[in-house]
Amino acid sequence: MTKTRLWLQGGGLAMLYLLPLIAYFLSPSQNLFYHQVMPITSLTRGVVLDLLLMALVLGAGFALLRRIQSLFLRRVLWLSALFVTAFVTERGLVDVLQNVSIGFNLPTWAEQFPWIVLAAAVPLLLFAPRYYDLVTKATEVFLMSAGIATLFVVLPQLLYACFNHAPAEQASFVHAVSQPWRPGEPRIVWVLFDELSYDQVFEHRQPDIDLPAFASLRQESVSFSHLVPMGDQTELVIPSLFLGQPIYQLKSNRQGAMLWLSSPEKSWERFPPEDTVFAAAQRQGWGTGVAGWYNPYCRILVSVLDRCYWTHREFAFGGRFNRLYSRRSVWGNARDGFPLVPQIEKAWHHTSANQSHRLDYRSVLREAKSLIREENIRFAFIHLPVPHPPGIFADPAQSVGKREDYLGNLILADQALAQLRAAIAKTSAASNTIFIVSSDHSWRVSTWRGAPGWTKAEERATSGGVFDPRPVLMVRFPGQNTPKQVDRPQSEMIVHDLLLDLIAGKVRTPEEWIAMLPSGTPGPHEAD
Repeated sequence: MTKTRLWLQGGGLAMLYLLPLIAYFLSPSQNLFYHQVMPITSLTRGVVLDLLLMALVLGAGFALLRRIQSLFLRRVLWLSALFVTAFVTERGLVDVLQNVSIGFNLPTWAEQFPWIVLAAAVPLLLFAPRYYDLVTKATEVFLMSAGIATLFVVLPQLLYACFNHAPAEQASFVHAVSQPWRPGEPRIVWVLFDELSYDQVFEHRQPDIDLPAFASLRQESVSFSHLVPMGDQTELVIPSLFLGQPIYQLKSNRQGAMLWLSSPEKSWERFPPEDTVFAAAQRQGWGTGVAGWYNPYCRILVSVLDRCYWTHREFAFGGRFNRLYSRRSVWGNARDGFPLVPQIEKAWHHTSANQSHRLDYRSVLREAKSLIREENIRFAFIHLPVPHPPGIFADPAQSVGKREDYLGNLILADQALAQLRAAIAKTSAASNTIFIVSSDHSWRVSTWRGAPGWTKAEERATSGGVFDPRPVLMVRFPGQNTPKQVDRPQSEMIVHDLLLDLIAGKVRTPEEWIAMLPSGTPGPHEAD
């Protein structure tokens, strides 16, 4: 019985350490599954392997602790067990609440909880050992209870997830285009920069941030100084723009399908690719293509795309488990889910903590250039993972030096814009290309402020955490070489309407489009 209790304690502590991962897998929304290339069995099997191995190691540790003959030494060593238990419990709850979005945050003092436990335990050890023993007994009961929950609730569900999964998806494909592009026909290239702020690019750009590509494009396009965002979540905003209808909430099943609500009163529906702007383009004989990040474009739009590529290598933004990825091996994911292993690998191989984000950026930019070169794709959508944090810019040749923050990512976004415009200029369709540059939402200061990696330069840029909600929208029509700025508020949804009008041939000049824009301020539903 004693040995069983020790192994249960080890399993309970292992489960608490892996709580963020376990919560992702058992979450009803399956949100983290949705943003990984299917299947995700290397992740589920990796966490099961971690759980079993850590339970064995920790159970053995508790057994060794129990065998120590010296009562005082055993009590002293129990201090580390108390601290570790408090630490993994607090960290696990914080990660779960931040990433699974339960809607409740721990109080700020909770960060100090492990130290509070340690500060309270030491005096008890020295001056009231009998009460100290009661604390250790209570901790044993707590861990054993967590171990029982692991054995009878968590582990069976994880094992079920290991074998109940979707078939392998095509995260990249190329199909034959039914009608090739012909000289003189219009072409649309829409580039969306994730989390690009109008305020930071144009109105309050920092003195050491040079963005020549954005400045140049603004001088020959229609731009909007008061665009009203559809929301602040990439997974909701972009599909809303595709549909022309606000998406209130999203969830997925274990097969990675997108289910959505248009309002709290509605029932869940499957995402309808046949109602998107891509379907409208294909009905007009246009070739369609996507090179994107985070959203599983090739899965949810497979029936209305001729060419597609998408990626998202991080299982969770930041934290202990950001290196996990569905396309890695089971052992690779299990290894990097183990305590301290990622930190040791980082020190040994000198890899950046933001390596996954950097690789995503490079691969999407490469595919975006390839997509632009394929002129038969008359409607090309590109979703780049910059300037979305974490910072990945590190070019010592630049005046800002090795800047790895949002402001550095702005420079990277500007460089990407210049490269994509150069790629368009080399195509035969360059003089007929409508070029759209936008963002899904602005820089979410409240989300990133205070998180690891937040810099003093970012704090100065936001004037102490001030949030400006305006995203970016610039549209350059063929032959346009003068700026036109719209200062009255417009809903971000005008992008959807513009695309439909361009595909149908209803709009050919910036003057025609501006004349068609709504004259009033967007209503509450549009500004949500």
